[in-house]
Amino acid sequence: MKQTRHLSRAVRQLFAPSRRPGLIGAEVELIPVSDPSRPGPVDPAALTAGFDPAFVAAARPSFEPGGQLELSPAPRPGPAELVADLGRLIERAEAIARSRGVRLVATGVNPYHGWAEVPLRTPTPRYTAMQAIFDRTGPAGRRMMRLTASLQLAVDLLPGPAGREQWLVANLAGPALTVAFDNSGGERTRIWRALDPVRTGYDGRHLDPADPVAAYLAFAAAAPRLPIPETTDPAYHLTTLFPPVRPRGGYLELRYLDAQPAHRIEAAVRTVATLLTDPGARRDALDLLLPRAGEQDRAWAEAAAGHAPQAAELLAIAGSAIGAGGAR
Repeated sequence: MKQTRHLSRAVRQLFAPSRRPGLIGAEVELIPVSDPSRPGPVDPAALTAGFDPAFVAAARPSFEPGGQLELSPAPRPGPAELVADLGRLIERAEAIARSRGVRLVATGVNPYHGWAEVPLRTPTPRYTAMQAIFDRTGPAGRRMMRLTASLQLAVDLLPGPAGREQWLVANLAGPALTVAFDNSGGERTRIWRALDPVRTGYDGRHLDPADPVAAYLAFAAAAPRLPIPETTDPAYHLTTLFPPVRPRGGYLELRYLDAQPAHRIEAAVRTVATLLTDPGARRDALDLLLPRAGEQDRAWAEAAAGHAPQAAELLAIAGSAIGAGGAR
């Protein structure tokens, strides 16, 4: 009972609004490969040796389990500033990579290697335990951890009904936006769909328009804890859940977009920012999406196959608001 109470408190904190809303952030993942004529996996050490202090301070680089390079600059007041920062940092990262004989590939799934060819580059207790948990349902977990890359976007959570609308739109728009910005032929979504939904929620089990917090609490309570000491802390356990959208306490983290080439990042950032922060666009999107709120399993299955009947209309809603001056 005490553990349930602590988890409930931790989940409520995840849905707390931002104290000073208005920021948007991004994490860009890129797949490093060696010789372009015969690309091979790259040890992260080959890149870190070329990182200078200014790049580290601005990009806050890190590496995912398969050695994917992640750039995590500070959030910015609007899409224009964020996109400009990302452009500079990606250009710098590519220059560093070239100087080390490495190429950075912006795609949703590593196109050159199978999971067995890519070692677990960051064998921390967390990732080792996570791999073991995912192994129970097949190789999809290893493929996800070692081969996939995404563009993750973070949008400040508004207080009251507007924040609830943001949560619903961020989730319900996921299948359509995934198809609109697909960069892996649907493969990354198929990988995520093959994982145990008790931890990923790619069937919509974490979502209930009537009571978002209660639904997420039930989702979190049902997910087995990783067999590491840290998960006795409910807040840490929540970081081991990977639904398409994660509430993070003050902001929402959208995780479903494939990694994007630099020239497509602006469109993705502006579209998401507009749908979540422009009141008119958000309500129009909700009117479009809410009738299918109970069909998330089907919607994600369609997205994995490259189909999203609502994508064109959703992009039109965002485009109209952007044209009228939204999400600058």
